Amino acid sequence: MFKNRFNTAAFVLLSLATSACSDTVEHYIASVGAPEFVSVSPQTNIKAGLDSIIVSYDKNVFFASEDYAKITLNGSPVVSANVIGSSNQLLIMANIDRDQNYELVIPEGVVTGPNRVAAPMVKANLTAQTQQIDKTPVNPNASTEAKALYQKLLNNYGKKVFSATMANVSWNNENAEKVHQLTGKYPAINGYDYIHLQSSTPGGWIDYSNITPVQSWHNAGGMVTISWHWSVPTSNPYVSAVPVSLYSGPNKVIPSDWSGNIQLTTQATKDILAKASIRSKLIVKITNVKPGAQGSIKNSSWAGFVDESGKNWDYFNISGDSYSMTLDQTTLNEMRANGLILGGHDYTITGVTVEAAGSVKYDFYAAKNEFTLDDAVKDGTWANRFMKADLEKLTPYLMQLKQAGIPVLWRPLHEAAGKWFWWGNGSAESYVKLWRYMYDYFKQKGLNNLIWVWTSEKADASWYPGDEYVDVIGTDAYGQQNVPLSAEEMAERFNTLAYRYPKKMIALTECGTITDIPNQWKQNAKWSWFMPWYGGSHASDDWWKSTMNSDYVITR
Repeated sequence: MFKNRFNTAAFVLLSLATSACSDTVEHYIASVGAPEFVSVSPQTNIKAGLDSIIVSYDKNVFFASEDYAKITLNGSPVVSANVIGSSNQLLIMANIDRDQNYELVIPEGVVTGPNRVAAPMVKANLTAQTQQIDKTPVNPNASTEAKALYQKLLNNYGKKVFSATMANVSWNNENAEKVHQLTGKYPAINGYDYIHLQSSTPGGWIDYSNITPVQSWHNAGGMVTISWHWSVPTSNPYVSAVPVSLYSGPNKVIPSDWSGNIQLTTQATKDILAKASIRSKLIVKITNVKPGAQGSIKNSSWAGFVDESGKNWDYFNISGDSYSMTLDQTTLNEMRANGLILGGHDYTITGVTVEAAGSVKYDFYAAKNEFTLDDAVKDGTWANRFMKADLEKLTPYLMQLKQAGIPVLWRPLHEAAGKWFWWGNGSAESYVKLWRYMYDYFKQKGLNNLIWVWTSEKADASWYPGDEYVDVIGTDAYGQQNVPLSAEEMAERFNTLAYRYPKKMIALTECGTITDIPNQWKQNAKWSWFMPWYGGSHASDDWWKSTMNSDYVITR
């Protein structure tokens, strides 16, 4: 019995081995149906420009990428198509135009399944992004003139673009005149700037109460846009000019063996320094100064302060009845946090004071500026006090324009997310709060002649004040090293903003070296208006000639 069973098993194994080597055996493969179309995404509101479309099937699919031209949108081949790895999704790249409807067609057999079974034809209707622009300004109390200006922009949006020039720095029509001399045409818009608000006085070198340049431009049929490079004090302008004592005695001998020092590191000292400002002066009063005596101003780690000029205050020669240090942002911040230590050798300290800066410097940049965005919207701070006072100061100037019947494309607080201006030196939340405060304040003051223009700075959605506070979205575009931004780059910028803000007109509120407007227009960068910044380097004579003679461009 054992022998027979062995032979039977051997025969079976031999038979299987023989069968496995036979060329006539048919391999069994499970039957798999053709891939079935599931969805296409996105199907609506597809972003204009080069964008992706994903077609999904119910199982993994195969596609020969060289066959991409067989896939069409409204009869034209797509840019590319691929299946990435093992996937049930076909990735299509296509050029999309705004406000268009498309039919996507994938012919039968272009896409196959696991057994190379042909997928059926796919047809899908797609719609591109579109803008449904607000019909009226955001201010429900907008003046008749402001409503008319907004309507003028709206009537031409997407059809033609308004031309604009920027004043030579601030309050004149010089560049508009130059463009007229060059091209025989005036731009439709001229830009102005309240950059010199702190210096404006009646009859002075800058006098914003003299609205003659703006009035004459408006009377000639021109539109007006005004920016505000908002100059603020870089340090507290409200500090007392009376010296504040940090140390008033008893006299402290600083002997020749380097052992003497005064440690001004208490909270009381820090509180006094907190009220000091950039360019305040730390004055150390001294007596009994011996030949070769040295002073020393050190931080709480016993290392000499190093100021922004690179000077090390570890040890330095002294004479007379005092030595002093002018505080910059770096040294002041460190002293505010940790105090200071005075030392050296061969003299006696009789007192230490802090004196206010002799004059207040104003600037709109964030660098070396104690005026910050977060402080500007924080009640009780000197920055908040100044911010409110400045809005009050500006109001009469804007009111003059309103009373003269001049509507304004008002463009404050631009490029905030770039962080180079003080209104970007803080949080997006603080920025939105500041914008809304200004909007509400001017609205309450009756400045209903303003069309509110917010200038985006790339990826800054969190900085947007909100649709109910903004009429027009702007962007500022500058080429680098005299290399102009291309028409394609400008179109991508336009499409991105139009996609992000579908209810708002999009304007090129500042520009430097860019391709000319006719080429941008052909790429569907259909701005509401464009405005090269002042200075010949931003727009050449040839640029102006090409642009101002275009059928797409509106002049005055």
